[in-house]
Amino acid sequence: MKAIFNRIFFIGAVLFLFVLTACGGEEESAGTQKDAADPDTEEGVTSDEQFELRLATVVNPPHPWVDAGEFFAEEVEERTDGNVKVSIHHSATLGDDEGIIDELQLGTIDFILGGAQNAAPYVSQYQIFGFSYLFQSMEDFEKAVAHDSEVTEHFKDLYEENGLELKLLGLSGGGTRYTSHKDKEITEADDMQGVKMRLPGSPIESKIWGEFGAVPTSLPWNEVYSGVQTGVVDSFESTLSGYEGSKLYEVAPNIALTEHLFMASHFTMSGITADKLPDEYNKIIEEVAIEASYFSTEKGKEYDEEIMEKLEEQGVTFSEVDKESFIEQVDPLYDELAEEIDATDVLEMIRNIE
Repeated sequence: MKAIFNRIFFIGAVLFLFVLTACGGEEESAGTQKDAADPDTEEGVTSDEQFELRLATVVNPPHPWVDAGEFFAEEVEERTDGNVKVSIHHSATLGDDEGIIDELQLGTIDFILGGAQNAAPYVSQYQIFGFSYLFQSMEDFEKAVAHDSEVTEHFKDLYEENGLELKLLGLSGGGTRYTSHKDKEITEADDMQGVKMRLPGSPIESKIWGEFGAVPTSLPWNEVYSGVQTGVVDSFESTLSGYEGSKLYEVAPNIALTEHLFMASHFTMSGITADKLPDEYNKIIEEVAIEASYFSTEKGKEYDEEIMEKLEEQGVTFSEVDKESFIEQVDPLYDELAEEIDATDVLEMIRNIE
């Protein structure tokens, strides 16, 4: 009897120890899994993690933004050994600029290459890039949007100050902007009287072109073609690459060589995406984005030359413009307009460029 009792006691003790060990192992395992899933712990960041990200832009190819996006995607994939893949979605397939930026804030889209003025609802100071004839030369403009410029650093700070859940990777160019017209030749500022002109959603640009006598109308870029076709607007301003890529020569075959703006572009990343990526991948993305931004600026200049020749062969007419007639009207407005958008400091930075 005593032997039987000892045997039962021994078996019970073994079972008790087994259950106790199993429970402790489960708790330890659960803790390890939690740490691995937690993005705030180093254990959850491994160099072999794979990510599929999306970059959106509203323009149609060929365009500097599309080219810069493709360059960015190729370089990021190569430098991360294929662990970060970026798909390019052009032609507004993921929505207009504001819609894309809203998605960036939710983390459902990861990057945007777009016009600075179109991001003005989020960073009002971007409207300064809509000040016609603000830059005296392309060289001055390129200095302003350089990756290490005072202007670029200021806009990065504004993203953080505004709590946007967005990260500015770089500013860039994308070509020179001209005005295009359905059936009117423009040679001086007075010719803009009564012209129904499409503009991006920047109140400052509306004021400037209103000063010239135009009637501003805000339309998303992907609606410009139909807007001109149906008479909602009869004029717009754009780069030549944007003009050709969207086949706008079919509805507005008259271009005035106003050269009123050098296209300012922003390369912006979702803050949510940045938070989920390992530091080493974020560093690569930042480096490649700087290269892509310079690439976009250079491609913009190339397209200007190539496309102008092509458009002339297609029957598009180009008219020379008395730029001074525009400048003398807008120059006195700079200080007042800059104050309205809290960009007096940015205006001074630009004026001080040497």
